[in-house]
Amino acid sequence: MELLNALSIMNFKFLSKINEQKNRLIMFLLSFYDDYKKYLQIILPTTVLLLGIWLTNIILQPIKFEKEREYRYDFIKEKLIDIRSAQLAYKERTGRFTNSFEELVQFVKLDSFILVQKTDTLETYYNDIYKENMVRDITIIDTLGRVSVLDSLFGSNYPIDSLSYVPPLNQLQFDLNAGTINKSKIDVPVFEAKDPSPYDAQKPLIIGSMIEANLNGNWQ
Repeated sequence: MELLNALSIMNFKFLSKINEQKNRLIMFLLSFYDDYKKYLQIILPTTVLLLGIWLTNIILQPIKFEKEREYRYDFIKEKLIDIRSAQLAYKERTGRFTNSFEELVQFVKLDSFILVQKTDTLETYYNDIYKENMVRDITIIDTLGRVSVLDSLFGSNYPIDSLSYVPPLNQLQFDLNAGTINKSKIDVPVFEAKDPSPYDAQKPLIIGSMIEANLNGNWQ
């Protein structure tokens, strides 16, 4: 009986101590709020506002990244297609692709295509074997003149000197490689142009290939 009484007294004292500490904490918080009420009224809304801005940025950042990537990539795709057009014209003249932008740009600026006109017609001739006049098909080729590669491919106002630069910033140059691969025992000329520092490292833009006879862009 005495033991139970002692335990009851100890439990009462323990609970009283907890209540006392709780009351002190409440009084401290109320006193703290009263003392710093003006500051808290400024800090709390500011904190909520900053938190909202932070959460908004987290949500919008991927969307902004994708929009910026598409904006840049539209320019880069167009430039890579222009590089392919210049390379195909160069190959038509030389039989190969080049890995030098300097050589490619000079070719587009200074070289020209010969304009010809082909006309299919009939010609009468004397056949010595059959001893009579006969008719045969012939093709007449007339040279009409020359047109510059630049005008033919892009137009005279095209900024050909910037062909090697990655748009829209035009600070870095594309990586350009060229060579041949063996396809069915035939050496096939190939080339590859790519963005050396893509905005999205997971989606680099490349046109052509050094390992297969492919002149398309990797987005096509």
